[in-house]
Amino acid sequence: MIGAHPDDVEWGAGGIALLLSRKQKTFAMVDLTDGEMGSRGTPEERALEAEHAAMFAGAAARESLHLPDCGLVDSPENRRLVASVIRRYQPRIVLAPYWEDRHPDHAAAGAMVRNSALFGTLRKFDDGNPPHKPEAFLYFLLHNFEKPSLVVDITSVYERKLELLRMHDSQFSKTAEGFGLVPQGMNDYLYGLESRDRFFGSLIGVHHGEALVADRPLRVPGIESLL
Repeated sequence: MIGAHPDDVEWGAGGIALLLSRKQKTFAMVDLTDGEMGSRGTPEERALEAEHAAMFAGAAARESLHLPDCGLVDSPENRRLVASVIRRYQPRIVLAPYWEDRHPDHAAAGAMVRNSALFGTLRKFDDGNPPHKPEAFLYFLLHNFEKPSLVVDITSVYERKLELLRMHDSQFSKTAEGFGLVPQGMNDYLYGLESRDRFFGSLIGVHHGEALVADRPLRVPGIESLL
């Protein structure tokens, strides 16, 4: 699970992380930046919050690549960095922000992950980890809306997802007005997030859902595996 900032994975796929943990599936979280440019919280506070959130979610590991916040760029160098991480962890599925988002870092993170796939499989890529091709790259929605390829029912863990987000106290403990900030979008961040997750859940007839977009068709062994 890859995010641009220390709370992106929890925001877009925190319910999925909790479901994976419940099923004893191993996963890691990778933050591309330390969120040092955020109006709320210091890098040190955010790093501690991210560590506590990863433990609560059940992640096997969490790390930051320490790339510049508000300065992510989909460059060949950054694609190689992402590919190296994927080759090291050898995941079956990679989750990342959707590559079209009003926040430039979210968009760049999605593009970096999407375009890292080639470097992940190259044998001549100068990397100490073996080539690896995940079975799927899936992209979670943060600000922008896109018709989902699939929606995961997270109703059973939704209260825990809210607990998980509240661990990022510097980001979600108050409304924008409470922080003395001009809001970018919804003033009450958790209310806006829950409204979004309720909407996506409604698309599949459940209370809460997290939406994922695939950039190519997904292979399934048989129609029964969809049930």
